[in-house]
Amino acid sequence: MARGLYSHQSSRRRVPVDDDLDITPMIDVTFLLLIFFMVTSTMQSPSALHVPPAKHGAGVEIRDSSVISIFNTEGQPEIYLADGERKNGPVSVGDVVPYVQAGVAEQKTNVIIKADRDIPSGIVEEVARAAAEVEGVSGFFVGVEDKSQ
Repeated sequence: MARGLYSHQSSRRRVPVDDDLDITPMIDVTFLLLIFFMVTSTMQSPSALHVPPAKHGAGVEIRDSSVISIFNTEGQPEIYLADGERKNGPVSVGDVVPYVQAGVAEQKTNVIIKADRDIPSGIVEEVARAAAEVEGVSGFFVGVEDKSQ
C-alpha cells in the first residue's frame, strides 16, 4: 500500500491555535446589564425617622431620684432642692453636692434636673457637673418645665 493513499496527513492542514480568549462581548453584555438595572431601578430617598413622643418612653421614678428644680425669677436663675416647687431654696450650686449625697445615702441613685424653658443651658450644665461629683449616681435626666402648664 502506498503511504499517501489512505493517509489523512496529506489532505489536512494544521490551523494555528489561538490561546487568547476574546472577552469583548462579555464586557459589552456586562455594561448593557449595568445600564439596564440603573435605568429600571427606582431611587428612593431615605425616609425621615419618626420618633415617638416622650409620653411613650420609659419614665424615671421620682422615688428613686434626687430632684433639682431651676426657676427663672426676674431674669435670674434660682436653684431649689425640690420637685418643681419653690421649697428648700434658693440655694447655690455648691449646695447641690450635699443634697445629692444625702439622696444617694437614701438609695436615690438618679438625678432629675427640671428647669424653666428660658434657663441658659450653662446653668443646667453647672448643676449637672456639681451632681456628677457625687459617687453612686447612676443617671442624669433633664426635664424642661413650661410655665404655661
